[in-house]
Amino acid sequence: MTASDWVGTILTVVIFLLMFGMYFWALRPKNKEKLESHRDLPLRDDKIKSEKNDG
Repeated sequence: MTASDWVGTILTVVIFLLMFGMYFWALRPKNKEKLESHRDLPLRDDKIKSEKNDG
């Protein structure tokens, strides 16, 4: 195997492990309440934006 093959293989494994860790963290029951509170974050009306738009 060439150096670029090793780099690609190692990068793939590292990204896989990072994704697995993030899925594990996000799906833990301990984090459920925090994630549920952020569920509708993009739909919330920001008070700061509305104050700036009012003048």
